[in-house]
Amino acid sequence: MPEYISSFPTGFEEIVARHMPKNTEILQVYNGLIHYRGHSNVPFFNNSFHVLRFFEGKHLSFQRMVPEDKLRCPISEGSFRVRFSQSNQFVKVDRQVSLRAERAIAQATHLKLDRLNPTTELWYVIRDEGIGFYGQLLRKRAATEKNLRPGELRPEFAYLMCLCANPAEQSVVLDPFAGYGAIPAQIARHFPFGKLIVSDNDPEKVKALPGGAFCWDALHLSEIANASVDLIVTDPPWGYYGNIDDIALFYEKMLLEFKRVLKQNGRAVILCARKEEFQRAVARTGAFAIERTIHTLVNGKKAGVYVLTLLRG
Repeated sequence: MPEYISSFPTGFEEIVARHMPKNTEILQVYNGLIHYRGHSNVPFFNNSFHVLRFFEGKHLSFQRMVPEDKLRCPISEGSFRVRFSQSNQFVKVDRQVSLRAERAIAQATHLKLDRLNPTTELWYVIRDEGIGFYGQLLRKRAATEKNLRPGELRPEFAYLMCLCANPAEQSVVLDPFAGYGAIPAQIARHFPFGKLIVSDNDPEKVKALPGGAFCWDALHLSEIANASVDLIVTDPPWGYYGNIDDIALFYEKMLLEFKRVLKQNGRAVILCARKEEFQRAVARTGAFAIERTIHTLVNGKKAGVYVLTLLRG
């Protein structure tokens, strides 16, 4: 059976493994990477590859990984280029190595070399875990830093946050820092819910959101009744660009307002970068228990996804 490797945001390993389709067989889960049998096209993957060769060892090198003989490819029509990645970064290799890799593919397929705008890509990858693979790229993430607006979450990251929330058919779900709408879009497309409340305090962003979004201050949600919301899934401001004077105080006010609108045993899934300040705010308010903390990266910056449960009383 064919084998595949797919990447996803680091920190979500347990959640990704738990939500893989039943027709897949997990071979191994690494940091931000899963190796499996059975083709899967789930929304939380970044890049997905058909694995053509798998390597293990402490001293892997591209020189040794690239063979002298022909290399088969599942997609054998169109154009191609070869890429080399080590420790999650594209790297330059010796020209003779790259030429040998290109020649092996061209001799075994009908693919034509196009280093600028190919229809498919073949990757050699060396990971820090002492593994490597040669694979053909099947699915590339649609949203990157180049086509996302400043502060906009990637769809796959927003999807994983929604998985952490686990909404049900009757759930009232709130995103009070909706921004460009990445989280509400994933809920609306992929998850059950009873009611979805979407708001932001930026009128221009609210205009661009789907109909029914509100221009509200997330610290003063007076339009929402007490104990009326089941789940909050949100990405509040990170407080790095001078728009918030005291991020710790901001978090406290936010959590107290979340406490007011959440039902008993309600939950909140919150992405933030100022993890120490956020954890102190949780402790000071005394309103929530931290059920889970996921340490992750967002556009290369350290961040945390916190799953909070409202305490009784």
